[in-house]
Formats: sequence, structure tokens, C-alpha cells
Amino acid sequence: MKRTFLSAALAIMFLLSYSISFAALNQFTGNWKNTDPNTGGITTLVITGNANDLRMHAWGKCHPQDCDWGEVNAYPYAPNVSSPIETRAQAVSAVYTTGFSQTLVVVKPAGNNMIRAEVFTRFTDNSNRSNYTDVYTFRRQFRPMPMRPMPGPIPMPAPAVQEDCVSFNPVTTTVRNIDGRWKIVDGNHWLFDFGDKRAEALQALRVIKYYRMDSSCFVGRPDPSFHYLLVSGNAPQGSMPGEDCVSFNPNTIEVRNIGGNWKIVDGSHWLFDFGGKESEARTAFAIIKKYGFTRSCFVGRPDPSFQYLRK
Repeated sequence: MKRTFLSAALAIMFLLSYSISFAALNQFTGNWKNTDPNTGGITTLVITGNANDLRMHAWGKCHPQDCDWGEVNAYPYAPNVSSPIETRAQAVSAVYTTGFSQTLVVVKPAGNNMIRAEVFTRFTDNSNRSNYTDVYTFRRQFRPMPMRPMPGPIPMPAPAVQEDCVSFNPVTTTVRNIDGRWKIVDGNHWLFDFGDKRAEALQALRVIKYYRMDSSCFVGRPDPSFHYLLVSGNAPQGSMPGEDCVSFNPNTIEVRNIGGNWKIVDGSHWLFDFGGKESEARTAFAIIKKYGFTRSCFVGRPDPSFQYLRK
């Protein structure tokens, strides 16, 4: 057992020494599909949880259907002992053990919505088979949500938009202090980080519970340029007393390039800034149209720690 642990630890240290990028831990969580449809190895990975309780589920190529390797504990790694795992994770590892082998899987970021898995398989059955390694690239699988056509005199086919959402339970969501930082969490899964701003964390929690928000959605992870929350697949509706909102008209908003930056604007008033990311600006524009958002709301201006949209 000691030898097994030492071998895995040495392999992980070697791989991390060649890491070239850091990421928030949520860059690793999600459903992932091998980019090679003809692979003979791992076809699917599902990584869930947070730094304190991370899990990896894998499937391997089999016929007539893929073999379920099961779900095991996974472990994130930061660049040094003082780096926060949630925001600076650079790799995730997991070990799968069978009656005849042990497989170490080390996952690292490989670009926007891509990960790279380096896999080391060691045989333990004295079969004299050679230990071997594989490398696979995976693409994040989004939940497709077709756009509904907007009413108008001439019906037009609505474009499709893929939404990247994480669900949670507003009933069990709470505020906790984790390693000196105030966070909104649902069980072991943290949703929003407020740093030392406890009052703003509590105010954001009141917003979530008031509207019963149950999905946190992103455009452009791992560094999202746009974020919104939903209630059972719909826009939050109503008016919470004391909230800080700016109104706009979803029927008159436009995507414009202003001074080299792509923005969503309503007349002369700009609402959201996407920098050089035109495609993310247009995706956010379609999402606003889809849900009919009319208010952009904030907790903690002028440097808000939490933002949401509602009707």
C-alpha cells in the first residue's frame, strides 16, 4: 500500500512540474467527452464537488456500451502550499483500482472548455504485461437549451444557444466562512465567494432565497464574462424590497463594438462589457432576449460582489 501511494505521488509531482496554466477549480468540474470518438480508452469523465469533496467518475470504451469504472475520490493541486485551491487549482488526480491493475488519472486544463487527461496504468497481477500511459483530450458537454422565437410580425427561426448552468437547492443554501473567506454554499459545494464581505454574502443569500433561485449560469467559463441565475428554468420575477437594480428594455438592446470592446447597450447606456469576446457578447444577448430580463441588479456597488438579472 505504501509503495502504491509513493508511486502515485511521484507521478503526480512529475506531471505538475510541467504544468503551464492555473485555473479555478470549476474549470475542471463538469461533464467531459473524449474528442476522439474512436478512442479505445476513457470515453467520458464527470468531475463534481469542491476542494473539500471532489469526485471523479470515468467510463472506458467497451462494446456494446461503455464500461462504468465507477466514481472515486479526486484530489486538486495548487502551485504551492499557500495558494487557494478553489481559484488556483492546476491539476486534479484520481486513482482507479481493479483486481489486476491500478490506473492514475491526472487532469490539467487544455484551453477554453477543454481538459487533458494523462493516464498511467500499472498491472498488479504478475502477468508480465508492460505498464503503459495514454493521453486524452476532453471537451465540456453543455446542456443544450433551444431558444424560443420572440413574438413579432414575421416569425423567424430562433438560433440555438447552449447554456452552462450549475443547479443548487435554495432551501439548503447558506453562508459559511471557509478558510477566512465568506462563501455561499450548498452542502459541500460552494457557489459564490465574497472574500471578507460577510454582509454582502448575507444580502446575496437573501436574494437567492427571496426569488428561490436554483441555477447559476455562465457564459465563457472558466473566466465568465456574463453570469445569470434562473428559477426552475425561468427568469426571476418580482421586486425584492431594497434591492439595487438598473432597468433596460430587452427589445431595444444591441451588441456594439465601442472603442474596441464588445458591449451590450440600450440606446446610449451600456449594460455589459465583454472586452474582445464578440461571440460571448452575442451569446449573452440571445440569453437576455430568451428570458426577457429587464433589470440588472447588484449587491455591493460600486464594486459588486454579486450580480443577477430579473424580469
